[in-house]
Amino acid sequence: MNALRYSFSQIEAFAAIAEFGTVSRAAEKLRKDRTTVRDLIDYLEDALGYSLFERGGRKLVLTSRGEQLHRQAHLLVRQAHAFEAFAQTLPESRTQQITLVYDPFVPQLFLQAFISECSRAQVRLSLWCASRFEAEKALKSGNADMAICQAVNRTLGNEMEWSALGAIELNFYAAKALFAGQETPLTLLNLALEPQLVMHAHADEQITQRLQLSGQSLFINERAMLQSLMEQGQGWGFLPTHFQAQKWHQVEVLPTEVGYQGLNITLVALWAPGGRKHPLIHHLSGRLQQLWLQMG
Repeated sequence: MNALRYSFSQIEAFAAIAEFGTVSRAAEKLRKDRTTVRDLIDYLEDALGYSLFERGGRKLVLTSRGEQLHRQAHLLVRQAHAFEAFAQTLPESRTQQITLVYDPFVPQLFLQAFISECSRAQVRLSLWCASRFEAEKALKSGNADMAICQAVNRTLGNEMEWSALGAIELNFYAAKALFAGQETPLTLLNLALEPQLVMHAHADEQITQRLQLSGQSLFINERAMLQSLMEQGQGWGFLPTHFQAQKWHQVEVLPTEVGYQGLNITLVALWAPGGRKHPLIHHLSGRLQQLWLQMG
């Protein structure tokens, strides 16, 4: 496409002079210096290669070619003003967007509070449930901006920044029929002989070692499906107490020899250092901590 040989300012000056008949009145209308307006017309005529006005005294009269261009120039100026008026009425663009990856044990009420926080801050939010291994991979590749994961006993070096959120308690749950007739409290051997419903992939080795007690496991990280499997007696679970699994149909808390006091895990927020969104991520990580405290 060839570059334009004239500017909108030149066309605007042409339309104003054609309307008012003099350079002085056109300059007053456009709030520009008289010399500037005259120069704009001169440059436009030079670019076109012909005159737009007959110069006979102070009043300028359109030439035949000027008459033909006047209507087009007038329409173009009106369209430009309409464009400007419309542009100024547009709401502020919601250009900020982040992707959050979260551990399946993260409380849903906490995530819902964070969704509301992002909405108030005009931040679009994508979020999906995944293992810590998948979360770190997504952060490193740029496919995620933040993650809420279980803390692990290893250094992150310079690869990740993090902040602690808090701890969640765990307990043992199963359908009442699964261990019916067995003496209580149940031993770790009792648990090891029945399938365990686990919500963390085997790729998370440290997390798996901490949470998986049975030699048999059924993996499911969607809570509704976990509930269905447990209600059908397909296995037992070592789950967060905020799931309130004891309220599921025919499911109960399992009395075990280890009890449940002190059985908890710590959740942390992770994000990659640097990058265009870094100030926003720092702000939101602080809000995560505040929302966690408010949740109690």
